[in-house]
Parts: sequence; C-alpha cells; structure tokens
Amino acid sequence: MGRFLRKLVPGHASLISSALVMSTAVLLSALGALWWTVQQAQVAESHASAARTLQAIAQTVGAQLERGIADRDLAGIRMIVLEAARGGRLSMCRVVLGDGSVLADSDVGAITSKTIPEKLPPVSSAALGEHRFELAIPGRGTAILEMQPSAESAEPQSLQFAFAGIAVGALVAVGAASVVIRRRGRPFTLVADALSAVASGERDLAALELADSTGGVGTAWNEFLRELARHRARERLESVASGRVNDSAHDDLALKLVDSMWHGVVFADEEMRIRYCNGAAAIFLGGTRESLAGTPIAECLKSSETGEGLLRLSDAKNRGRVVFECGVGEGDVRTVLRVSARSVAAGGYAILLEDVTQQRVADRSKNAFVEQATHELRTPLTNIRLYVEALIDNPNSEVATRSQHLNVVNQEVRRLERIVGDMLSVSEIEAGTLKLALHDVRLPSLFTDLEAEFAGPARAKNIALKFDLHPKLPTIVGDRDKLILAITNVIGNAIKYTPEGGTVRVSARPVDSDLVVEVADSGIGIRAEDIERVFERFYRAHDPRVEKIVGTGLGLALARDVLRLHGGDISVQSTPDRGSTFALKFPIRSPMSRAA
Repeated sequence: MGRFLRKLVPGHASLISSALVMSTAVLLSALGALWWTVQQAQVAESHASAARTLQAIAQTVGAQLERGIADRDLAGIRMIVLEAARGGRLSMCRVVLGDGSVLADSDVGAITSKTIPEKLPPVSSAALGEHRFELAIPGRGTAILEMQPSAESAEPQSLQFAFAGIAVGALVAVGAASVVIRRRGRPFTLVADALSAVASGERDLAALELADSTGGVGTAWNEFLRELARHRARERLESVASGRVNDSAHDDLALKLVDSMWHGVVFADEEMRIRYCNGAAAIFLGGTRESLAGTPIAECLKSSETGEGLLRLSDAKNRGRVVFECGVGEGDVRTVLRVSARSVAAGGYAILLEDVTQQRVADRSKNAFVEQATHELRTPLTNIRLYVEALIDNPNSEVATRSQHLNVVNQEVRRLERIVGDMLSVSEIEAGTLKLALHDVRLPSLFTDLEAEFAGPARAKNIALKFDLHPKLPTIVGDRDKLILAITNVIGNAIKYTPEGGTVRVSARPVDSDLVVEVADSGIGIRAEDIERVFERFYRAHDPRVEKIVGTGLGLALARDVLRLHGGDISVQSTPDRGSTFALKFPIRSPMSRAA
C-alpha cells in the first residue's frame, strides 16, 4: 500500500498516510450519526440518480435519433435504440410517434410502424413527462423518446453514500492536506470512475474522456480510450463477418433482421474493405459472403461513379450520407444499384445497396414514350394546319380539291384521336381502371370502317391492302371502341413496317366459339429474340429499320390488354425480312347470350 501511495503522489506519502488515519478516526466516531441520514437519503438519491442517468442518455442518444429520423434511416435508429437499452441497462427504450405508433423499440416485437412518414404526426404536450423526452426533427415534426430504468439500476446504492461520507470526513479531517490529495490524485480518481463505468457496460467511450486540465494522465487515458474504440470496431466487424456475433440476444436478432432484408447491407473498414455483407448484398456484388470478405468495395462496384462516391465518403470532413448510383454485371444486362453510405462513429462505413434497375428502365421508357408521342402528334397537326391553310387561301378551289383536302384533314384527325386514345388507355391500364362498355357490335360495319380508314395510308405507300372477310360475320357483344383500338393498332403496325409495294391482308372468320382476326404482312418481320417482348409497353425492337420509324411502343401492348379484357388474346408468327402474321382471338357472345 505504501509503495503504491509513493508512486501515486511522490514526496507526500507520510502526509497522505497521516491524513487517512485522521479521517478514519473521525469517520468511525461520526458513522453512527451519519447512518440515519444515509438511510433517509438513499431512496431520494437513487431516484435522482436514475433521473440524471436517463437525462444523460436522452441527451446523447436523442441527437443520434434525430439525425436518423431526419435521414429516414429506419434500420439505423432501431440499432441506436437497441444499443441504448443495452448500454444504459434500461428495461425499455423506444421511439414513439404522435399517433401512438412505435417506430423503434428495444423489444422488436413491439414495433408497429414499418416506415418513417414524410411528416411526423403532432405530439401533444400531455404526452411528455417523466421518462419521456421530446425529439425535434427539423422540417418533419416531433417524436417521443421513452425510457424506463431497470429495477437493478433503480436500487439505492448504499455503498456510494458510504464512500461519499468517507470522502467528506476525509476532507474535513485532513484540512489543507486534502487539497494536495485532491489536486494530485484527481486524475487517478477520474480514471478509476471511468474504468468502473466501462466494466459496468458503458459503450460511449467518448463520454469518458478527461479534460486537458488533468495533465499527462488525462492525455494518456484519452489516447487509451480512442485505441479501445478502434479495437472494438475492428473486433465487431470481424465477429459479424465470421458469424461469431453472440454478445446478446439483441445482437442475434439484429443480425437476423439484417440478413432477412431485401436490400444489400455492407460493413466496410477504414480501408474500404468488406468485413460483412448480408445475402442480398452478396447477390448484388456477384459473389458469396466468404469470397467477398476482405475485398475492396471498389473492385465489386466498378464504375466512375463508385470512385467519386467513395472519395467523398472517405473525406474526413464529410459526416453526412453519400448517395450515388452505379451499374454492376456484364454485357447488356446490368443491374443499377443506388448506393447509400455513411461513416460510423466506431470506425468504418455502413453501406446500403438498393436495386433501382426497373425504376430506371421505366424512367427511360417513359421519356422515350414522351419523345415518340411528341413526334406522333406533330405530324398530323402539321398536315392539318397545311391543308386548312390551303383551303383558307383558296376558298374558290374546285370541289374535288376541297374534298381531297378535307379527306386528309379527316384522316389526320382520326390519327390524332387514336394517339390520344392510346395515351388515355395506358393511363387507365396503369391505374387498373380500364373497363369495357359492352353492347352489340356489328362486325361487317366495323371492318368496313377499318377498310375505309386505312385505304389512304396503304395507297400512299403503294401497299396492296386486302380484306378477306367471312360472308356471314355475326353480331357480337363487346366494346366496339376498344375492339377498333386493338385491331387498328395491329393493322397500322402492319402498314407502317411493310416497305412500299408490299401487301397487307386482313381476314376474319369464326372458329368454333371464337372470332379469329388475322393481319398478315410482307414487311420486315420480327427477330426471334424480340417476339417475346413486342407486347411489352414502350418496347421497340432493336432493329435499325424500326428505329427510323416513329412509334410509341404502345400499340401491341394495348391490343393485348383489350383482347384479354374480352376473354381473348393475341399471338404472332414472324420470319425476318419475310413478314409477320398477328392472330387476334376473342370469344363470340351473341346478343341473346348477353340477355340471358
């Protein structure tokens, strides 16, 4: 003991020993008097201590939760709540919204909200109180952090009062000598308290650092804490990567939750090497968990965007989230990933991978549709304007000329009507509101109208348009406008993709209880790899001859949807450079069957 004191305070060992003897005598005489006071103060102090502990945890954890909610990082705030409950020895820790829904809870089964709303429900002042703290999220609203100390932490700490009494008695007994003891021994006392906190499970090492005024002891202690934090981070990443996480049930549950996510989750060390990835991330990165461990993330995400994004992430001044997109995979089929990454306090980086391929394909398709639709609309509008101006400039022109001009205007108006109808039908299909208006449809008059409509475009390209109709076409029940839309799109495509001088033949005949309409052409045909996709919305074949022809890629998709609504379908047989045959089939329902 004496050797230890000499090392602790050189040159003052005898003074300290005498002071301890004096303080011990005083304390023994005063112990009986202090006992009653200690007993009365234990309960009040234990509650006050628990309240201070909760307040400290709320201040530390609240700031992290507010940032997590502002970033809509649901997985992040749930991990923070789990760590706070375990590190603070809380029996309950949760984040509650104003409407009572639980966003995060140390008991995962109590969570009721699966998403973070854009605008948080309002929180009434009555909802706040003891153990309930307000979380203010700028631009989103407020939430509640609710915590409950465990029974163990709420018990009175009699020994702390006893030690406090001993310290007070020592200060009174030794007088001036105690000043020397406190001045020279305070850094060691603070270190001892910090070690006790670490042994008790304290995880926030930054909160245990000493002030610069403590001198060399404080500086050495702070460096030790930083090295311990780095060691913990490395140990944690290695444990997760090797599947050895078994600290507690909370760790096991968190790992299972991460593994079950459909988004990819990656933890990388300070050198951007993968230490852990869940199953989804392994699929995205084209490997297995074992083979990807230790691989630089830049080698798995090979693109210029990846390099720039990781450079921003590794910037020491950057503490926010970095988001960028990159493509992975080989050949024409590439997966587009949205990469969201940020640094973690303990060291390393957390990276989230989301597959946005379909979203980007849809964006490109819609942009192409708008561009093609603009061209489609411009041509008929230009023709209408030119022929109307010709009629205005020559009011006394011959009747035949005026009839020809009006004919062209009528055809272009019909063309506009078809384009607008296609657009409206696409909107109805996407919204799921496309319905049929069933009534009697006279097939002979329907095909007569179609023949008249396409006679002009066929004649303009010197295409032989032939209608081969069964002599006794029945009257059926269906949506005449939708049927015309479907057949018109197929015939229009046949004329559009048939070179000048070719032929287009339209036939219609009843087969058993179905009506079969075939549209055969001598056009450019469809390659085998495109046949399965020609009925997809916005899809256009990758053929240079097709790309030169204006189109929206909607006609065949609309035709198939209309026929399926009628209980039928459409199919195609095609040979490149020799033509295609589209077969439209739908059931015949007579007016009598509808009435029945």
